[in-house]
Amino acid sequence: MNVELSKNKIVFIGNSGVGKTSLVSLLLGKDSNSSPTIGLEIEGSVLNGKKCAIWDCGGQEHFKFMWEDFLKGAGLTVLVCDSTEANLQKTKEIYNRFSRNLGSKVIAIANKQDLNDALSAEQIQAKLGIKTYEMSAIKKELREKMKEILESEIAC
Repeated sequence: MNVELSKNKIVFIGNSGVGKTSLVSLLLGKDSNSSPTIGLEIEGSVLNGKKCAIWDCGGQEHFKFMWEDFLKGAGLTVLVCDSTEANLQKTKEIYNRFSRNLGSKVIAIANKQDLNDALSAEQIQAKLGIKTYEMSAIKKELREKMKEILESEIAC
């Protein structure tokens, strides 16, 4: 893959149901679809004035074997957590399992911050050890914030 193109590839990974597709939909200004992603969906976006490919990886266990290939050549990997204690542990396991394949910069999104029992981004960052941003993919007013997060982290 061309080095310049790889900088423009953003891969979203995380367990099923954490809101990866909802975050991508928020970024793109689309209505959120609550059906699970089957395998992989790739969307186009413009960040920092350049075209980027947004890879939304299905989070069901039987799709995770494909992630190693999907992560190759990424300029940014976005690890998504639903901000619950139980999911945080699973997210840490994902990070540990795939860390050797993460040749890109890695950030975490603490999604579902609108829930009463959500752990803060700071709590999640302390346990994961990677920069973490809070987000609520169902709040359309956060679209610009989502875009700003990715633009500040991606090299495109």
